[in-house]
Amino acid sequence: MRNAGERARLCAGNNADLCQAIFKAHGLVDRRSGSIWSSHEQAPPYYPNATTLDADAVAAQLAEIARLTSVLATDFSVKDGFCRLDLQPLEFRQLFEASWIWMDLTHPMTTPCGWERVEDATRLELWEFAWAGSAGFSNGRVFPAAILADPAIAILGRRTLYGFAAGCIANRSGLLIGLSNVFAADGGPAYRDAARAAANAFSGGRALVGYDRDGGLDDALACGFQATGALRVWIRDRQDAGE
Repeated sequence: MRNAGERARLCAGNNADLCQAIFKAHGLVDRRSGSIWSSHEQAPPYYPNATTLDADAVAAQLAEIARLTSVLATDFSVKDGFCRLDLQPLEFRQLFEASWIWMDLTHPMTTPCGWERVEDATRLELWEFAWAGSAGFSNGRVFPAAILADPAIAILGRRTLYGFAAGCIANRSGLLIGLSNVFAADGGPAYRDAARAAANAFSGGRALVGYDRDGGLDDALACGFQATGALRVWIRDRQDAGE
């Protein structure tokens, strides 16, 4: 049985894998060490420019974030995976706090009826349109067609005559399957079917992981996830900083 600290570290690593995959699909450069993943290029909408990977490597993380502030001309965000950083001296403000979530896959799950893996650019565009309607306005495409070629990423959804009614992204990190971008276009509970679809996206998965907050977290906990540590997202808004 892994303790909460180890689970949080694994969740953070899986989430960094997803960030890396999205940046790669956009043709963006990134870098990764044992303490932090980062990129000095403008991030796709909703994605951070850095996410921490080690609860104790605060000095190295602050040094890298300070470097990013010196080279990035745009607003950007940082995901502090363990709530260990104070980024106010670097002119960041806290955007939100959330919880890592974990579900051991001890029993087989059946794929929910009507769910499929998105495998072509046309359906990906339909999927993103449905997701953006749930997540809010997207300033440009977040998921380019190149993401479909990544064997560690699965875009999943329940398609109807008019598009996608629900969906999620699953990403594989070893024996973990990350679950993110969960949505239900009709506003109903989203996690139950998304978790079942993600659990079957890759063979050999031992646990589903991710993060959420507020109503999304309540939905995740209600369908069997456990909260396993807190994270914070910080944003550096240059206008707010008077620059």
